[in-house]
Amino acid sequence: MTTSSPEFYVSGIAIAQMFYGAQRLGLPAQQAIVRAGIDIQKALQPTCQVPNEQHENFLRELLLASNDELLGLHIGEQTMPAIYGIITSLAINTSSLQQAIQITHQYQALIGGNSGGLRIEEDANGSMLLKPFMVTEHPILRRHLTLTLLTLVLGMGRMVTGKPQLAPQQLWLDFEPASDNEKKHIEALLLCPVKFGQQQTMFKLDAETLALPVNLFGDSGLAELEATAKRQLLEQQQQQGLAGKIKWLIRDQMINGMPRRKTVADRLNMSARTLDRRLADEGLAWQDLLDETRLQLAHDYLTLTELTVAEISQRLGFSDPRSFQRRFRQLCGRSPAEIRQQLT
Repeated sequence: MTTSSPEFYVSGIAIAQMFYGAQRLGLPAQQAIVRAGIDIQKALQPTCQVPNEQHENFLRELLLASNDELLGLHIGEQTMPAIYGIITSLAINTSSLQQAIQITHQYQALIGGNSGGLRIEEDANGSMLLKPFMVTEHPILRRHLTLTLLTLVLGMGRMVTGKPQLAPQQLWLDFEPASDNEKKHIEALLLCPVKFGQQQTMFKLDAETLALPVNLFGDSGLAELEATAKRQLLEQQQQQGLAGKIKWLIRDQMINGMPRRKTVADRLNMSARTLDRRLADEGLAWQDLLDETRLQLAHDYLTLTELTVAEISQRLGFSDPRSFQRRFRQLCGRSPAEIRQQLT
């Protein structure tokens, strides 16, 4: 952690949002934050300034650990209002949603520092356009950070108004959905028409929505929100089948070393023989899951990091870069260089 103020930084609140949100999702947040070069003892303090580069590195590590195309959105869903500190206190002491947005906008640097936030435009009809901005340039990181920000803003609006169905009039996103699953999840969360692949990300709130009175929440309201977050996490864990659990464990081991079948079996509280039998019952094979996980992790290293092909090859346990390149092309149909070139 640098002692002088970095050129671009986020606050400890932004780091805490990502850290505790990841923890609620069952991700190794503490290991990820250390790998990102962040001093956890200092970084979770609200007034701490954390270089934006380290903030991005933290997100990269969580993406590598999670293999979740909706990670930014899921972290936003898990963040509790209490973590905002003074921002929450300001919002719940206003008279309307519009006033809550206006006053928290004044102090948004308490969260995003000088690395990102929202710009606000109001028109003659009383509508409001909220436009996220950020210094992060990497398209995948921008997508996840944008989804986190939109989810957090919407969650705060629903909390202060007591309206769980609160929705923007329209949402525009400057990226295409990574999958049909992401598209459906975003639309289900926002509860409004969504246009993808637009020139700029922004969402619109009409005058009627902005006029909604603020509903003061007490401890019982926060308890209900926490119960909802725990329920969502439980549902997510229950939906994950055996193959998903094994691939997550393989991925976790592969980031830190070479995965072993016995270690995975031990973490699933079963013998290696039982693991093989369970896989066979579902028509699966250990080597296939290993190859699928290695391919996805290779893809993430290529798109989320600046590691060389040789470094990625070594991390994934290949004897040499050529072996990695041949295997990657066999599994993916394209070379590592072609995948990376898509981002340039």
